[in-house]
Amino acid sequence: MLLTFPIYYGMDNNRLNALLKRDTDTAAGLLADKDLYKPLEDDLAPLRDEHAANLALARTLETQVMADGQNDDASQKNGAKKQLKALAARLGAALQAYAASAANKDENLAGRVNITATDLTRADDASFASLVAALLQEAQPLAKALEKREFTADDLALTTTLLERFGRKRTGQRLSVVSGSTARNTLIGLLRRNTDLVKKMRVQLRPYQSSPTKHEVWLRFQGYTRVIVLGQGGPTGDVAGKPAA
Repeated sequence: MLLTFPIYYGMDNNRLNALLKRDTDTAAGLLADKDLYKPLEDDLAPLRDEHAANLALARTLETQVMADGQNDDASQKNGAKKQLKALAARLGAALQAYAASAANKDENLAGRVNITATDLTRADDASFASLVAALLQEAQPLAKALEKREFTADDLALTTTLLERFGRKRTGQRLSVVSGSTARNTLIGLLRRNTDLVKKMRVQLRPYQSSPTKHEVWLRFQGYTRVIVLGQGGPTGDVAGKPAA
């Protein structure tokens, strides 16, 4: 069954790790204490089982979500773009020089190749690719004229190759971002649901809070359901619900 969740924001990997640890500790604690809360088993079992199932699914998403940002498509795309900027600026200059020469018979060429290094720098990725592609299109029939202006056939081939690589890495980066966002959203949804389940379990176990015989069960439950975000000074209750005293 496909689970869908609303989109959540503002949950970094530290908090996700804290919630995953909370749920791991909770699942283990509930099983270890099963005999101690046996009279409440009928009420707690459905909550415990759903919590465990959500945790198992969350663990399958953990590696992908925590690896977000480590994908190398962005760095490779940026590397190709850096090289392309230099090549495209040189190509633009060579084309503009040819357009202004006596050999040029195309009076509209100057306008079509009027692309500067500043234009390339200011363009977003999509516009940048379009600008470089436009220069390459004009360059193909002018290889000999460009060779005389310090833009060789090897330069043309390299520019074409880099533009193709830039496009592939740009597409790969987009797909990675979409996939990572979907996985993160699903993971957060599962952890949010488990937070609700922990709250419901807490309600069921609350009669043990002042019990002369079961108070220890209550204290143990409070301990393993705490959310501790590393580097933030200890337990937090804004996601899991502040444990009752």
